[in-house]
Amino acid sequence: MKQHSEKRTEVAVKLLMETLTQNLNDTGVVLDEFEATHNDWECDQSKQYAALVAGHFALKEAIDEINNRLNK
Repeated sequence: MKQHSEKRTEVAVKLLMETLTQNLNDTGVVLDEFEATHNDWECDQSKQYAALVAGHFALKEAIDEINNRLNK
């Protein structure tokens, strides 16, 4: 039972990292597109853009934290 739960945890972490990485890549593409089509003032005024920026960097922080814990 112990080995089973350890294996399930390992798989869950792998899937989580894949999902977070894909979301980071996807949000990066959207942010790049928004920045290419809007000037700085428009970016500053967009609540959705600001929310996506916050989410994007939170994803990066989560990925870094998971990697740090796995590499200890």
